[in-house]
Amino acid sequence: MTKDRGTIKWSSLMLPEHVELLKELWKEDEKVRKPLLDPQQIEIIHNDLMDAYHSERSVTISFYQNVAVSHLSGVITKLDQYRNSIILQTDDNERHIIPFQQIISLIVD
Repeated sequence: MTKDRGTIKWSSLMLPEHVELLKELWKEDEKVRKPLLDPQQIEIIHNDLMDAYHSERSVTISFYQNVAVSHLSGVITKLDQYRNSIILQTDDNERHIIPFQQIISLIVD
């Protein structure tokens, strides 16, 4: 069976505009919808967040951001009720603000 290069072999025969449209379509395929959490999952995440914050334990948080799921590890330094977010300080001393509504999962290390 021969190995086909797909659309790559035809890209030299395409107009640059067509190549750009193909790249945009491929990016569109990579987008992820935000998962819906049921109330029980939200309650578990909330309890784990509070435990990790009070015990100052390291956590790994998965959150939805810009049509993708991102992951960060660090220590929760603040629960900001006014912004409805947490402030996470990573191992390299960077601070990240993560809204509560964007958190998908939380693992306490």
